[in-house]
Amino acid sequence: MFNMKENHLQPREWSDNQRRIFIDAVQLYEAHIAAFREGRSYRGGMHWKKSKGKEYLFRSTDRFGYGKSLGPRSSATEKIIQEFRKGKERNKSRLATLKDRLKEQARFCRAAAIQRVPRIVAGVLRVLDQYGVLGRNLCVIGTNALYAYEAAAGVFVDRPILATQDMDLLWDIQSRLKLVAEGDQPPPKLLDILRKADRSFARHKGQGFRAVNKEGYLVDLVKPEPRNVMALEPRRMGEDGDLVAAEIRSLQWLVSSPKFTQIVVGDDGYPAAMTCPDPRAFALHKIWLSERADRDPLKKKRDRHQGLTVAYLIARYLPQFRFNAEELRMIPKKVFDRAGQEIFKLDVPPEFG
Repeated sequence: MFNMKENHLQPREWSDNQRRIFIDAVQLYEAHIAAFREGRSYRGGMHWKKSKGKEYLFRSTDRFGYGKSLGPRSSATEKIIQEFRKGKERNKSRLATLKDRLKEQARFCRAAAIQRVPRIVAGVLRVLDQYGVLGRNLCVIGTNALYAYEAAAGVFVDRPILATQDMDLLWDIQSRLKLVAEGDQPPPKLLDILRKADRSFARHKGQGFRAVNKEGYLVDLVKPEPRNVMALEPRRMGEDGDLVAAEIRSLQWLVSSPKFTQIVVGDDGYPAAMTCPDPRAFALHKIWLSERADRDPLKKKRDRHQGLTVAYLIARYLPQFRFNAEELRMIPKKVFDRAGQEIFKLDVPPEFG
């Protein structure tokens, strides 16, 4: 049987009211992020520009004046600029409405006590989502991922195993990097994106993979260690001065696992999307870490608690996930089998095999 004392307290299930408020918040956030992304297509503007005695419709894409001509003035270009202006105004109005509704919904979330994710974490998640790199290039690993798993299960896990003062971002260098750039300008650095959430973020002196804000909160950029130790892989998402990813053994398992995206609620009551590894991969990886001889003893016990907690959530609340060896073939078989021995001790064992 699973020893719940070892894993602190059994998760507390949400009430019907908490579920209802959460679902409303999710729907509002999804509508808002869709409108936000649509709004990026209206960045800059359109205006008539004279050249050699003729007027041309010019599409500017940023505040620096970058853009292109859409052709000489005609009934067709007149229609283009009219539709552009109407669409831009419509999008602006929709965003304002959704922003007001999110503000109201945030009060409901706080009143229902479903706000869980530290404000700085939720803020970073939102800007990563807005820039289109969350899920495509970056995902959250480590302790903060538990917020996504508990939200998917509709429960609250015990606070002690959620406590952390850092956020780990796993970079998948195989995914095409597609940061949003302005005109012909180079894409922004990851550090610059973090500063959109908190302008005080700066590179940690002596630890180039880490950003730290004025309150001491850390954001680490990590990537899997190359399979070929002689291989030279990119370690910066942006140009010089950006964070330099730390290469860590075994992260290939997580970067290769299916991705899991879940809306969570920040402690300010506002939602954010979080992408992290498949919960099964997270549980197996944490249990493996807890048995590593070279792992910090203080971290080993916490790893075990977190791994078994997520396995318990899967067993009790997330039946769509099965510990299937074929689906999790990125996990070495001996790791899969050894962790399975621990997971089979759960009082509600999932199918495993």
